[in-house]
Amino acid sequence: MRNTILLILLMFGLFGCSDDDNVNFDVEINENMFSFTPTEGGAVMRYSLSDRRVNRVKAEYTDEYGTRVYKVADYAVDTLVLDGFNQVHENVPVKVSFLDKNEQESKVMNFTFDTRPSALYSFFDKVEVSSYWNGFQVICDLEGRTEGSASVYFVGINPTTKLRDTIFLENFRLTNGHSVKAYSLDDSQQQEDYTIVITTEDDRQRIARKQIWTGVKGATRALIPNYNFELFDPFNKSKEMPRSTDSWNPGALGKGYLFDGDVKGTQALEYYRRGYATPPFTFLAGPNALNRPGNDVYFVLDIKEPAIVGEMRLYMRIQDEGAINHDFDNGYYTKLPCNVQVYAWVGDGDYHPTTNPGTKADWELIGNFEQDPGIEETERWYVNKEKVKDQCNTLTELAAVEAHYLSIPFPFEEREYRFLKIQFNETYVDTLTPDYDHNNNNNVTFHELEIYGVK
Repeated sequence: MRNTILLILLMFGLFGCSDDDNVNFDVEINENMFSFTPTEGGAVMRYSLSDRRVNRVKAEYTDEYGTRVYKVADYAVDTLVLDGFNQVHENVPVKVSFLDKNEQESKVMNFTFDTRPSALYSFFDKVEVSSYWNGFQVICDLEGRTEGSASVYFVGINPTTKLRDTIFLENFRLTNGHSVKAYSLDDSQQQEDYTIVITTEDDRQRIARKQIWTGVKGATRALIPNYNFELFDPFNKSKEMPRSTDSWNPGALGKGYLFDGDVKGTQALEYYRRGYATPPFTFLAGPNALNRPGNDVYFVLDIKEPAIVGEMRLYMRIQDEGAINHDFDNGYYTKLPCNVQVYAWVGDGDYHPTTNPGTKADWELIGNFEQDPGIEETERWYVNKEKVKDQCNTLTELAAVEAHYLSIPFPFEEREYRFLKIQFNETYVDTLTPDYDHNNNNNVTFHELEIYGVK
């Protein structure tokens, strides 16, 4: 019995020595090797290593959510971010040690660190929710280390239940700098006053903070009648051609068709005949109507009376099965713009192409639209909600489809403008037959031009 007890004690002693050998990494570690600097959402631990046996640095602490965090950093770097915090915290305990290549651990040192509020938290101290055309806008300026995202909701009518509900709009990543998120709502959701809800979440979808805004005034954006508008063409790029009986070049081109109220191509379809080119009754500019280095070409819209402008719409003519007018170089869609910039006149006096053309300093960029010219066709603005191109051969078919337009929103501000410079930079590319359906002459077309705002 005595021998058995001695044997058991000897075995415990051997195992005890073995455990010490596995967990002990005899290397120098002291407080002078580490420093902690508060940062957004946590702290940055800096360390210096002199012993090449150290393979990694290990830190253990508990984050704001009560979760135990284990982090390691490689010997080749000298910092480790200790995150997981949103509000300001002081004296957060952290255990730090070294690991060798066999994961053996050194002596553990105990430290504390302080944190700064995260971007997920300080976002609400720097965000502004204000009026926007037919909705509201969220404006924010963030600095420092940013991570996570924000979700935007508004209180409206749930389209499924028809009951008042909190409706999700968008989730977006937080980024450094100035950002503006504008939301124009459907007619069925427009209100005199909006209630807005915003939450911020970390990368694990944990909500960091939530805030509600009430009484955000809506700004109604209405169509400004365009029958009196005028499009200046300083570089004589617009094709001005009367209606003709030529089966292949039927004319019916000019600036005046942009303001006749026809947003689909109804007038053109009245002349449709299978096998013939349909007179388009539309606007076509070129050659070289696209802005290029060495070809600073543009158009200027005069809406005749100063107004607070909120949106520009450029419509397309919905196509039929007729032959393509030769003026369009075999294709219509490759002449539709996909990169447009709109500037407002801020110069002295009224703009005039010859007597007061101004300089670049007299124009202020207020809106733009940009898509890759070769983007998948289903993502282009001239396709419908079902992601296909509409084609109509009868007025009945045309009446059943919605008008297609490119929307260029303008910021909501209490400034009135009368003259708008429109610069076309790119048109779409046909990705299937680019050698046939091309835009080698740099033409541009659209069918109707509308301005929405407050007159």
